[in-house]
Amino acid sequence: MIKHLPLAALGTLLDIVNDIWTSGNFPASWHQANVIPLLKAGKTPTDPSSYHPVALTSCMCKIMERMVNSRLVWYLEKNKMISSAQCGFRNRRSTTNQLVHLESFVREAFIQKQHATAIFLDLEKAYDTTWKYGIIKDLHEAGLRGRLPLFIAGFLRDRSSE
Repeated sequence: MIKHLPLAALGTLLDIVNDIWTSGNFPASWHQANVIPLLKAGKTPTDPSSYHPVALTSCMCKIMERMVNSRLVWYLEKNKMISSAQCGFRNRRSTTNQLVHLESFVREAFIQKQHATAIFLDLEKAYDTTWKYGIIKDLHEAGLRGRLPLFIAGFLRDRSSE
């Protein structure tokens, strides 16, 4: 719907986004998420652990999130602050890259009659246990100053769900 707005309305939305960016004042609704439990495939509906929560938030908030994330990723990529081994959540990379790397590693060990060892970690509920202050500290240590870390700090502050 937003993509199909007339240019005047898009200009108004841009003014609002820019005002939020410069002032750091978020609409209260952007801090609120409506959580909907979705049943995982093949799971028992009577078991609460069979559901994964989906947080529904403001579409305008999501658009601004994408804009800020794009700036952050650009900065981190430009300054080579992301490990080349990191494939998840990066452009032109995916978990498939890691699978190909693992397969090559195993094949090479097999050819050389050596052992190959791999350790896999599943960080369940990683987002739920993320230390918000640590994120801001990491951004500061990465040399980020100005509006971007202030926006992220404001975005993370006072989050709630129903």
